[in-house]
Amino acid sequence: MTILIIILLLSAAASALLSWAFGMCAVWWFILRALFLFAGAFVALTALFFLGLLIYSLFIDKSKPVAKAHHGYRRITGEVMRFILLLGRVHVHVEGIEAVDRTKPFLLVANHRSNFDPFTAMQAFKGTELVYICKPSIFRIPIAGAFAHKCGFLSLNREDNREGLKTILKAIDILKNERTSVAVYPEGTRNKTEETLLPFRAGAFSMAKRGNVPVVVACTEHTEDVAHRFLRKRTDVTFKVLEVIPFETAASMHTDELSERVHAQMKAYLNRNERN
Repeated sequence: MTILIIILLLSAAASALLSWAFGMCAVWWFILRALFLFAGAFVALTALFFLGLLIYSLFIDKSKPVAKAHHGYRRITGEVMRFILLLGRVHVHVEGIEAVDRTKPFLLVANHRSNFDPFTAMQAFKGTELVYICKPSIFRIPIAGAFAHKCGFLSLNREDNREGLKTILKAIDILKNERTSVAVYPEGTRNKTEETLLPFRAGAFSMAKRGNVPVVVACTEHTEDVAHRFLRKRTDVTFKVLEVIPFETAASMHTDELSERVHAQMKAYLNRNERN
């Protein structure tokens, strides 16, 4: 929202200045030209903003490990995500988040339907220190990859068990010692099928058990519609917290049992319309 307000104010100032400079006399002509100038200034400033991010990201060394993520990068990344949602006319409806104690770290698990899923979660948990576990290809995306690296997001290579274990151990350390929450998609990849939910990788839940944190179970809906409606039509997206499983409860369950419980809970919620 902050980025959008700044660009809107600059666009208004630029259009007013140019309109005055051109010496337009007729009121209706002045208004019409001012609107075109405003739109042009908005597009130009938005492009300039992302160009600036791109240039800055080129100087970020992604091969250099981040000992501890800087809060400033997470804040900037969150603002950029919210700006993109506003540009794309995406409205996020958040439900059940009041059940989450955001002053303490937690493991967030959710279904995965779109690349816009993290945008939705970051909007829902605005102001919360949250890092994502991502597939390695995310870090190769221009701008996004560099900022994800500086935010302390973790790369999980499922092809290499040793590297995968290192990532899980790092996530556990973050939960324990950095007082930062971790988000993961237990499906392991985006669900591009007609199935409601892909099978879970149970190992994701071991982070909560070993990190001594509760499990926040959430579902995201309609993010798969964002890409083809972006800019053209409004998209209403829902992010709903289904349950917060206390650490004591999670710790008392076997990892597979915990995974099956959460999978069944998510699937029942996502299939609720079929039962009605």
